Amino acid sequence: MQSIREKLKRKLSLHDKNPNLDEEFDPEDVDEETCGHLHREIEKAEEANEPLGRPGTFLNRLISHGNLKTEKQIAAEHEALKQQAVSKENQKPQASST
Repeated sequence: MQSIREKLKRKLSLHDKNPNLDEEFDPEDVDEETCGHLHREIEKAEEANEPLGRPGTFLNRLISHGNLKTEKQIAAEHEALKQQAVSKENQKPQASST
């Protein structure tokens, strides 16, 4: 497991310090050892009825990161909709009372 972490750290540190892992996914560039490890963790989590993986595991961190990213995206979309509603409200003509 430590060798996998070191390998990932080396691979990620060569480029951007905050890489966007969603871009440029190459299916041929899958580390079979990591993939196998994740599958075992998934099976153990399912057996233990842990939907987010066992606490502290690599799987748990991956799921938590994905959930956090999704929550931020939803919050940003909600904020954009709120801003649109406010701008539409401000553009409505005011009724004059004469």
